[in-house]
Amino acid sequence: MHSRFVAWAVASPAALLLALPAAVGAGDVELLPDVTLQLAGAAYVPPEDAFVWDTSNGGGAGLLRVKAATAYLTADVETILGRERREFDANQANYHLEGGLRIRYGRQLVIPFFHHVSRHVVDRPKTQLVDWNLVGVRVTGPLPASLPVAARYAASVARTVHTRGVGYQWELVGVLDVELARLSWGSPYLRADARFVTVDPQAGLDAGDFLDFLGQGGLRFVRGGRNLELFAAYEHRNDVFVILPGARDRALFGLRIGFAPGGSAGPTAPIGWPDQP
Repeated sequence: MHSRFVAWAVASPAALLLALPAAVGAGDVELLPDVTLQLAGAAYVPPEDAFVWDTSNGGGAGLLRVKAATAYLTADVETILGRERREFDANQANYHLEGGLRIRYGRQLVIPFFHHVSRHVVDRPKTQLVDWNLVGVRVTGPLPASLPVAARYAASVARTVHTRGVGYQWELVGVLDVELARLSWGSPYLRADARFVTVDPQAGLDAGDFLDFLGQGGLRFVRGGRNLELFAAYEHRNDVFVILPGARDRALFGLRIGFAPGGSAGPTAPIGWPDQP
């Protein structure tokens, strides 16, 4: 699945570039308009033998821009570390691959997308494949500038078109990020993420529909395209195990480092924001 996805993502913009009509001006077409990278790590509180650290790394690129539309690709891997077998024991990996089209409409972006998730047990027996594909649309952008604080939002709705090991059907996601102040040295911020998933009770290992929530606050430092966030968060997360049902409520303390020079969201957008590649 991963190799077919990458082949499609590389071939599609190349074919589109060759097919562009001559009427499109040279300034309206740009190959590889933006590239981003990000790293993150957080400690779970309280820790468990299977859950001590949560780390992720990924990146993406706008592959081809034609006027207000940009074809893009992102990839991210989340690794869960525990201490079941050794002090730093990578026991779980969750892969996210996404391709789509960012269409700018005024200050907002409308993003039809295809999203693939694949979950893996690391260095342990795995008796069942767990992955799913989503097709959906996301809308994201800044809230009105007349507000007393700088804020951004994202909202998406998606439908699964393939599942193995889970019975997920519909996924609704909402994100709100508020910078409480923009100071010379940085910005204190608050962010809330919510994810609601409907589940087919006859399929997979799922117990039923669920709601994930993450609330966080911290400090954000931006220097050109370089970004650093230090944060504390509270998380309610379902399906924390790969092949067994289970939910956890816990705190996280960590940091994110990002690089997004002149990306679709601009250099002051939150790290990992949904409208960045």
